[in-house]
Amino acid sequence: MRFWSEETGQTALLIFLSFEMFLLFPLLQRGILLSLVNGFIFSLLLLAGLLTITRHPLLRGASVLFVVVIITVDWLREAGIPGLLLWDAVLSALGLAGLTVVVLWAVLREGPVTAHRIRGAIAAYLLLAVFFAYVYGLIEYVFPGALRFPEGVQAVKGELHQGFLYFSVVTITTLGYGDITPIHPWARSAVMLEAIIGPLYLAILVARLVSLGIETRKPRPSHEKSTRKG
Repeated sequence: MRFWSEETGQTALLIFLSFEMFLLFPLLQRGILLSLVNGFIFSLLLLAGLLTITRHPLLRGASVLFVVVIITVDWLREAGIPGLLLWDAVLSALGLAGLTVVVLWAVLREGPVTAHRIRGAIAAYLLLAVFFAYVYGLIEYVFPGALRFPEGVQAVKGELHQGFLYFSVVTITTLGYGDITPIHPWARSAVMLEAIIGPLYLAILVARLVSLGIETRKPRPSHEKSTRKG
């Protein structure tokens, strides 16, 4: 839990996430060990964040149970038990959404704006892209052919495939090369939602960080100072 109580954890998360997305993930695309390790690490980060935010015993117990279910389903699916691919993808997407909320809580809470917080905001932006990558995988699983890929590229249904991650990143940044095309209405809806969230996230984030910076640098009124001294 100290990972989220100290701002250096946000920098560490960004380094880990960047290394995984841009270097390790393309090299070990479908490695079982990589999938298990990543799922375990992200689950522990999610659990620590939820326990840091939540003080109610029932909510803490529910958080522990939720993370245990995520890890168990992921490991059972990797062990070859059939029928768990859809549940694993759904739970992974929910876990990433929860982790994104935890990171944003750490970034946007009261306090001075530091370089660690800015790096945490970038990490949350990347987590949003990973979350939508899982969403596209789920849509492709439920509606095969929902996204049209270039020739020679095959979508892996329900999993965090590099094609989905690439498509999510170019969508959230509104780059849109057009090499992957959403065909199904649900896929198009997800693309529109991500394309709207991307710029809005940056605009709202900048406004919040600027306001926090102004508040922390604003001099305190004289009566507050005298009250504190008294």
